[in-house]
Amino acid sequence: MRSYNRQAIERLASETLSECGQLSVPIDVEVVAKHLGARVLVEGFSDDLSGVLIRKSGTSTIAVNCSHSPLRRRFTIAHECGHLVLQHEGEVFVDKHILNRRDNTSALAVDEQEIQANQFAASLLMPRDEVVRYMDRLLNTYRSHAVLVELMASTFRVSKSAMEIRLVNLGLTAPDEDR
Repeated sequence: MRSYNRQAIERLASETLSECGQLSVPIDVEVVAKHLGARVLVEGFSDDLSGVLIRKSGTSTIAVNCSHSPLRRRFTIAHECGHLVLQHEGEVFVDKHILNRRDNTSALAVDEQEIQANQFAASLLMPRDEVVRYMDRLLNTYRSHAVLVELMASTFRVSKSAMEIRLVNLGLTAPDEDR
């Protein structure tokens, strides 16, 4: 399995967005999936199943849980696109969630493919340059961290927790459990 660092994943996500003409937020993740040759289905799964990627005989299918929120489904589709772009080994990827809506190994940060797919999803849905640009604009008007996160999450069509994590990973805010 090939290993990717954060910078390489950021670059691949940016290249993917450029290739499929997704240059403004919110990103249309289904356009990205289609560009990658994957069809997207919304299916009824048990609540602990976020999504599935099946890659077989040259075709790819992403299925996401219809009972999950639209924001969760967007992240799941982006995550499965990450498996495709990063050329992870395997034909079937099943993404369950327990804590943080991922499987136990992802929550414990031990499954490298899942970690990389999550990093790709964050980079795809919240492109670094757009996050920085938008945050700079908002800082001129809003000083409340909670308000900034809420407005940015709404603009990028991601959950507040996903935006919080992205801001910390980009070094734009510090992790703070007391917020």
